Amino acid sequence: MKVLVFHQPFPMGNYKLNVAVANKFESQGHEVYALEQLNGRPASQEYIQQIIDMAFDLVYYEMLDHETFKIIEQLKCQRILLHASGGVLIEYDKILDYKGKWYDKILTSSKTMFEKFQRAGIPCEHYQYYHSAIKQEEMIRDEKYNHDCVFLGMGFNRLTDPQYKLERDLYFHEKNFDFNVYGNGWGEFKHWRGLLPPLDIGRLYTSAKSGVAIIAKKQREHGMINNRYTEMAVCGIPIITYNYETIDWYGAEKYLNFISNTSDLSSIVSSIKHRPEEYIDDSKALQKFMLQKDKEFFERLNLLIKE
Repeated sequence: MKVLVFHQPFPMGNYKLNVAVANKFESQGHEVYALEQLNGRPASQEYIQQIIDMAFDLVYYEMLDHETFKIIEQLKCQRILLHASGGVLIEYDKILDYKGKWYDKILTSSKTMFEKFQRAGIPCEHYQYYHSAIKQEEMIRDEKYNHDCVFLGMGFNRLTDPQYKLERDLYFHEKNFDFNVYGNGWGEFKHWRGLLPPLDIGRLYTSAKSGVAIIAKKQREHGMINNRYTEMAVCGIPIITYNYETIDWYGAEKYLNFISNTSDLSSIVSSIKHRPEEYIDDSKALQKFMLQKDKEFFERLNLLIKE
């Protein structure tokens, strides 16, 4: 097949994820093209026609900006949307109104949305965890990332929005240990260490002693687990997280380090730092668990393509 994969620009969330999907398609023998989505830049008809003329058999993407969706609307091929957020629509259910316009088939990590797509007659598959976007050769120990605890992700509304109050109170304030945040939009936040190079995600998670993972309010309300958990797990770093009531961990809960308050956070970070041997077995078990989920993700995607 001739396959087109749209991805966000670096350092946005699916930049590395969707490039990894493109690489997977290529490894299966397909002719693959990965394009950066427009992110609001005008979609000229000349540009759209160039893509149409490529005569793709399949296009794969996550939620796009409105301008890139204008391209999707004019493509006459199999269009698969991975639905893991509300995206430009904000409200998750609104995507149902775009059946046949913005997508033909859906891959989702939400059980509730999966059931809604099914009831609407939309070909759909449900996956539990994202695939891993980190290659084995990127999992290198690097002393500059040997922090007690890390978080990788964008700041922006996480520092002010009421929907992030839980995570802000737990993680994003003054710390009495070596806590470091990497990503865009953190401004003058004391623990911010700048943008992380795209090939250093594996280095960060392989080198740090522990890491924090969070799920946004809208995502967790829909039972979605983001890619951060997969990427941390495959690198073998102990994961610290809140045990969200709406999340089915599908068995991974045995290996996660749950906290409820800042005291828990300081205690678990200290424990991992001073007694790392007590966490090795769980980290290895979670790594094995997540590599299986990576395999299942692509099995679900391939099933969807064949439907």
